[in-house]
Amino acid sequence: MNDYYSEPIERDTCWRQDYVDGINRWLETCRREAAVERAAFMTPEAYAAAPEEYRRKLIEMLGFPLNSAVPVPECTAVFVAEDDNVDIYRMQFTFFGTLKCYGMYFRQKHVRHAPLVVSIHGGEGTPELCSSLHNDSSNYNHQTRRVTDRGCNVFAPQLLLWKVSKYGNPFDRGMTNARLRQLGGSVTALELALMRGCVDCLLEREDVDPDRMGVIGLSYGGMYALLLAAVDTRFRSCFSSSWFADRYVYAKEDWSYRNALRTFGDAEMAALIAPRRLVIAMGTHDELFRSTYTMEESDRLTPFYRALGAERELEIYEFFGLHEQDRSDRGMDFFLEGI
Repeated sequence: MNDYYSEPIERDTCWRQDYVDGINRWLETCRREAAVERAAFMTPEAYAAAPEEYRRKLIEMLGFPLNSAVPVPECTAVFVAEDDNVDIYRMQFTFFGTLKCYGMYFRQKHVRHAPLVVSIHGGEGTPELCSSLHNDSSNYNHQTRRVTDRGCNVFAPQLLLWKVSKYGNPFDRGMTNARLRQLGGSVTALELALMRGCVDCLLEREDVDPDRMGVIGLSYGGMYALLLAAVDTRFRSCFSSSWFADRYVYAKEDWSYRNALRTFGDAEMAALIAPRRLVIAMGTHDELFRSTYTMEESDRLTPFYRALGAERELEIYEFFGLHEQDRSDRGMDFFLEGI
């Protein structure tokens, strides 16, 4: 056997550390350069002149299947229960003949033609959880039912985000996203396309007022609420809670998109809602996102509403709380008044 040279692992540790540090320094330089490009990409004046062009660019960034035609799905409804003001249904939607998704639908019993609000859960959640079907609603603070109590029909969709250790039904969101990226898309684009298709189906119901729609969400749901209202102008009002921040600081594979640092950050995505109503709320003691980043990112958003003369349609605030839906009615009142 040859007498090969060997040495302790500690001798090469510094070389690997230099590699890691070099990547991080280089990425920071790239981030600063990208910030300059982002500022030039979408100015308030440019957006005011061509809002649909920027909406198209956002849809193209998110990709397949949002950027393609998605037919209205087939729908079945199963009655679950009723209470004082709503009938509750579990609704399943079939896309492309084989893809089945579902959500909870709360139909007003005493209002014949009610507004429709989409209520979106966050990470590790379900529509049942954010709609208080499990006795309590965790950090959603009765998000869905606070809306139904104000006379709205509510659709709460299930996203590919539930806590497997609690609910079962294992899945791999990262792998799903990777496969969609190979097709030119993203899991974000898929779920936005499915939610839009579900809404298309619900708007065929006689109990829904198609001219009065809103969307509300917490955490991941706050991201989807922003994006759904950004790409679909049928939504008159949006409430995004515990999400809005600096996406370079809070980067994650399934909410990171090609060239986003040079084009669409949270502020630019939210700006596509202007001049429609938008509420952004963040807890002062949020465990996942620092509210200071929310306020800094809002400095980029406010000029878009100002340029369209719609400053009164924008409400950005901190509330005393954790990573949760605001327990007070401040944001909820403003959001629902805009529908």
